[in-house]
Amino acid sequence: MSHKTALPSLHRSTPPDKLQSIPVFYTRLMVADADSFSPSASKPTAVVESWRKLGIPLDIIAPAPVSADDIARAHLPAYVDAVLSCRVANGFGNRMQAVAKSLPYTSGAMLAAAREALRNGRVAVAPCSGFHHAGYSHAAGYCTFNGLMVTAMTLRDAGEAQRVGILDFDEHYGDGTDHIIDRLRVDWINHFSAGQHYGDASQAQRFLASIPA
Repeated sequence: MSHKTALPSLHRSTPPDKLQSIPVFYTRLMVADADSFSPSASKPTAVVESWRKLGIPLDIIAPAPVSADDIARAHLPAYVDAVLSCRVANGFGNRMQAVAKSLPYTSGAMLAAAREALRNGRVAVAPCSGFHHAGYSHAAGYCTFNGLMVTAMTLRDAGEAQRVGILDFDEHYGDGTDHIIDRLRVDWINHFSAGQHYGDASQAQRFLASIPA
């Protein structure tokens, strides 16, 4: 069941061209103490709180978790089961149950935000990270499951999207995303990863110019 905060839910009854708040799919269930150098697993709360302090009008909506079957649309099922049961290491290099429990919610937030953006025709946000290094059957770079690909595959399988564009502005190459695209022989996803060819902020405009209009 989706739970909303006391903030007014304006966008649900507002035409797409008159959005008065930004739909943000967030729940504390997305957050885990990963006992790691990387702050990735605890970022969602910090990010949302920083937005609140800026006075940005937000509509906070708790996303439903994706299922193991949903995750397995983009990953080897045996790998998914092993991670969720803490039998193999996650992207943080440990087998912590807290991390495993958070993973269906991070991908769930991404999927819910994508669906909302399709619905309102404008924008929706999932304040989560830790996706783009995760490959078909392996974790890497603090990424366990690739929520970008889980979302794309789920939308496609549900008939909600025929083609998907993934625009990755991270300075690191989203190698896990390409690994899954290649492994599943997907030809309907256009993946643009800044970190694949560009490694400096001064090259940002060149990267943007390389993206088809």
